[in-house]
Amino acid sequence: MPAATRRPWILPAFLLLAIAALAGCGHSGKPAATSGTSTSAGSHWSRPSAPPDPQTLLQAGALAVGKVPGGTLTSIRTQETGSWRVHVVTADGTEQSMDVSSDGVTILVGPTPKNRSDADKAQNRALVQAATLNYRTAVEKFLATVPNGSITEMHLAETNGTTVWEAVVWDTYIVEHKITLNAASGDVIANKQV
Repeated sequence: MPAATRRPWILPAFLLLAIAALAGCGHSGKPAATSGTSTSAGSHWSRPSAPPDPQTLLQAGALAVGKVPGGTLTSIRTQETGSWRVHVVTADGTEQSMDVSSDGVTILVGPTPKNRSDADKAQNRALVQAATLNYRTAVEKFLATVPNGSITEMHLAETNGTTVWEAVVWDTYIVEHKITLNAASGDVIANKQV
């Protein structure tokens, strides 16, 4: 008796295995996200199901600044783990990095000085000196621009020769706003809904 007639189940079973294998093509092998977030390329934060309370940002910032005498907060953002990554610049322009717990009350890592060139330190000093608004005042301005919002990232930067605070602020509908404030006057330069 020919082999094909003795085992009629072999061909259909082979086809099912081939289809199953092809259906799995393109899968990264990583488990699917279940946190209710979506990510975009290059972003630090995915769309949150519930952004952090702005008070935790202020607490994390205050804790970090307190760990670096004479330091100025220049950057704070949430991480995928929920903790805060904070950068504080000292008077000589040295940038200290630290991770703070999601509730803003515990230093998890750092402060750790970043190995930067003298030019980077000079740039840090220039940003800090040009900013009249500290991070607390900038937070107030961002939240006045997006009432009841939540900030997941903000940093001091230079744009077109102007020192600015840039932030990602989420409104109550979980819609992302990218806001830029003049760091000297506090005026809103841009408020772009993403």
